Amino acid sequence: MKKLICLFTILAFLGVANSMAQGLHFGLKAGVLGNKANVSGMRNQFKEESLTGFQVGPMLQYQTGFHGIALDFSLLYVQRGVKLTNTSNGRSTDIRTQSIDIPIELKWEMGISDDFDLFLGAGPSFSFLVDEDNWGRKLVHIAVDAIDKDLSSMGWRSTEVGLNLGGGVKIVKHLMVSCYYNIGLTQSAKHNIGGNKHDVIDQIFDGDVFESKNRYWQLSLAYVF
Repeated sequence: MKKLICLFTILAFLGVANSMAQGLHFGLKAGVLGNKANVSGMRNQFKEESLTGFQVGPMLQYQTGFHGIALDFSLLYVQRGVKLTNTSNGRSTDIRTQSIDIPIELKWEMGISDDFDLFLGAGPSFSFLVDEDNWGRKLVHIAVDAIDKDLSSMGWRSTEVGLNLGGGVKIVKHLMVSCYYNIGLTQSAKHNIGGNKHDVIDQIFDGDVFESKNRYWQLSLAYVF
């Protein structure tokens, strides 16, 4: 009897695994980002502007078979940044980061026809910093003539969490075009200015704490095999 139960258990497991495997689809994803960081703690003459970045990497989609519900997992190399301008002297600088992002999205696909679907999606995105520009030196460069080599890199966070919201279309069951907006839930950078102030610092910062959170649009193209 025990052998029979074990046999049925194994068969059931294999059936579930086979069913899940049939719903799994590998793909490739690439897109552009329009990033505008939400920066606080700087003086009013410093203005932030959108800076175009990009993302590229593999993805995995799981079709649950339940009312158009699907799960997307991606592993993306991402470059994003922000442009800062000192309106008092017209100087500007681009500050960029490179990261590995892992967005996880719950999607609802609305089948319009056999070859055309609309979908809505939402889910968290986890970002792991790989490389970054030095906030401090670049800010000093647009504030004064001399670069202060002792100014810190302004406390980049090694991990960042955001929320993706958006949707798109799937064409001929393989090609996906999507547009998402990412809302930063945690800081991308934070630095306590504290008592480490001098003339250059006073020209840049307003207060004792500098903070930044990412906000960006993502326009992506993906092909699912």
